[in-house]
Amino acid sequence: MSVCVGMARHRYTVLLILAAISLLAKSGNGLYSPADQVTLLDYSNLDGILYNSSKAWVVEFYASWCGHCISFARVWKSLANDIKDWKPALSLAVVHCANPVNSKLCRRFEVTSYPTIKLFKAFSRPFVRGEHFSGSERSVSALRHYFIDHLEAHDENVWPPACPPLEPVSMAEVQSFFAFNDVLYLALIFEEENSYIGREVTLDMLQYENIAVRRVLKSEESLVKLFGVQSFPSCYLYFNDTSHRAASVKKETRIFYTYYLRRLPGVTRGAYKLTAENVTYGDSTETWKDFNSSKLYMSDLESSLYYSLKMEVVKHQELSGDTLMALKNFITVLTKFFPGRPFIMKLLQITDTWLRDVGTGPVSSRALMDVLNNKNRIPGAVLPDKENWVGCQGSRPHFRGYPCSVWTLFHLLTVQAAKHNNSMVLAGKSVQSDPLEVLSALRQYVKHFFGCRECAVHFESMAAVSMNSIQTFDKAILWLWSRHNRVNNRLAGALSEDPKFPKIQWPPPDMCADCHNEINGHHEWILDAVMNFLNVHYSPDNIDYSYLKEEEELRKKQQKVEEDTWQGQERTVPEEEWKKDIDEDKGKQEKEKSTEQSMMNEERQVNQRSVRRIRSQKRSFVKWKHTARRDVEDIVDLDLFVNEQYKKQALKGRAENERASMMSKKYRGPQLHLQSIDESGESKEMLQNWVVWGGDNVIAKKKWIGLRGMNFSRMDTGLCIMLYFLTALSLLSLYLYFKMMFRCWKLKYWFASACIGIKYSRERK
Repeated sequence: MSVCVGMARHRYTVLLILAAISLLAKSGNGLYSPADQVTLLDYSNLDGILYNSSKAWVVEFYASWCGHCISFARVWKSLANDIKDWKPALSLAVVHCANPVNSKLCRRFEVTSYPTIKLFKAFSRPFVRGEHFSGSERSVSALRHYFIDHLEAHDENVWPPACPPLEPVSMAEVQSFFAFNDVLYLALIFEEENSYIGREVTLDMLQYENIAVRRVLKSEESLVKLFGVQSFPSCYLYFNDTSHRAASVKKETRIFYTYYLRRLPGVTRGAYKLTAENVTYGDSTETWKDFNSSKLYMSDLESSLYYSLKMEVVKHQELSGDTLMALKNFITVLTKFFPGRPFIMKLLQITDTWLRDVGTGPVSSRALMDVLNNKNRIPGAVLPDKENWVGCQGSRPHFRGYPCSVWTLFHLLTVQAAKHNNSMVLAGKSVQSDPLEVLSALRQYVKHFFGCRECAVHFESMAAVSMNSIQTFDKAILWLWSRHNRVNNRLAGALSEDPKFPKIQWPPPDMCADCHNEINGHHEWILDAVMNFLNVHYSPDNIDYSYLKEEEELRKKQQKVEEDTWQGQERTVPEEEWKKDIDEDKGKQEKEKSTEQSMMNEERQVNQRSVRRIRSQKRSFVKWKHTARRDVEDIVDLDLFVNEQYKKQALKGRAENERASMMSKKYRGPQLHLQSIDESGESKEMLQNWVVWGGDNVIAKKKWIGLRGMNFSRMDTGLCIMLYFLTALSLLSLYLYFKMMFRCWKLKYWFASACIGIKYSRERK
């Protein structure tokens, strides 16, 4: 009894410990992450980051269980994203006081309520507790203005080194500016005295080089008159030759000014120059292609197909399970919604059909490449063999390119899916369309194939939060747009950012002025205008077909690559012997042709039954294989590789194409081999003794080997094993039955004998 009580107490103690650990772990999960553009401080790193820093800090102390903190977290994240370019001069941080490891830290800073905001000046000394923020209004614009005042409160001796001057400029300073500053532009923001736009734009341009920004007050009449300023605020560019011009923006607001100045020729982000200027990445000699940023380029879209299918997907040696399903869904949405050229769409349809036929797989990457490279030479089906970036080209080879094209591709597919659904509704067709079809395919593709694993993890975290709640096609379009902007916001200023094409919130003001609005200094998106813009921008009518290669050029280039590969890998004999083999094969082929017709008429029926027997087994795929001799050819089960409409055409032209290829190109063409998906040796040996001859669907026997006992599939083998097992079980049952019957008979005989003996003994007595 005591042992049971002790065990119960021990179990109860263990449960309490586990509950406490779970509670501590839960309390340690805060409301922020590094992706929110805030610095996470705790007891281990606060002193090293906060004190003696060359920039000012604003820290929020919060508790994850506090309802007001949860509401304020949205404002704090929005503010951090809004002023992320101010980080060299001012940064935001958070401390999670509900985490037990930070409890002493929060008591040290005298935090008694949540959320508490404290401001720290640059070069603050250790143990300084910071200035308490006591403002009543905590909107994004109010906090931003308060932090600007905090920066201006610095003395000259402790001014953050990276922070530019925020005070108004005078006439004398403007006239002598270029004598002391080596920049291309001086941007002057003319504004009222109580306006913050000039200082905000100055800090927004903090990380950009070859430009300086200064504010000019309305009271500086000499400059106002010199530039002919009529309205406030206004932005003017001043040049080294004392000329000037007004900034051409549609709205006189902070976001329009900032975007305009960042797009000026020669203006680049300074962080790029400091970290990556002297690094060389590959060959940068490719000719620059002029393009219109308001257009989509089919060259980018086709290059995305090439890189995603022929570079990313085939990195997997074998595709099965979720990976194979992800590929199937990806090809399906491409086949349904991609507005590609006819020969691109034909190859996508062939690939989609082949993937449906292979079932659950597994599928090797080599087999997939055979299909994508159109190894069976189906006319009018080809994919690009190289990327050719136009709208997605970067200033250096490692910038933009594939990631840019993938985003463009899936934006286009979401819009196309919505238009397809609307057309079905207008036509009165009752179809069950899934608004998540394209987004789910994108999610699976990124999860299983996208090479940047950190990017894939970030995208999966965004998708897990809200993707499944989407119920309309318009919401799917806006969801992908908003998440793309989140990614741009996270990667702004990173080493992956192209200095010529900085990460911006898209669409920019010059492409869609109606999409942007500013209320009380806070930027807001006009979603209806954004939706209209996305539908127009990602329409097939907006696709530019410049810089594309024609189908014939792509086909010839792909064929040349195949020839070079075959000649380099397969032809290892001397050229004289190789030519001799061709002559021998040619003579042998002509000799066999004379007897071919009689063999066909005699054995057509037998061979057709054999082919049907092979087709009834597991699904197969056509695999190319180069061989040095043509003594034995294989059956080509074309109806399992492409749709029935291609079968007759392929069979008719095969023999003629091979003979013409041999005569014109002086080499032996590739030979079709039929191979089971599981690539079993028995099936391979069996099928290599059969051949399809070109003609009117005529199948002739080249060499006969009996198929009985050799064409078992895995299911047949399993049934045989089960049959043997049942037979053995039946024999064992019979053996036990007769054994028991024999024992019963012996017992009965012994009992009868005993009774007779007893009776006999009694009679004698």
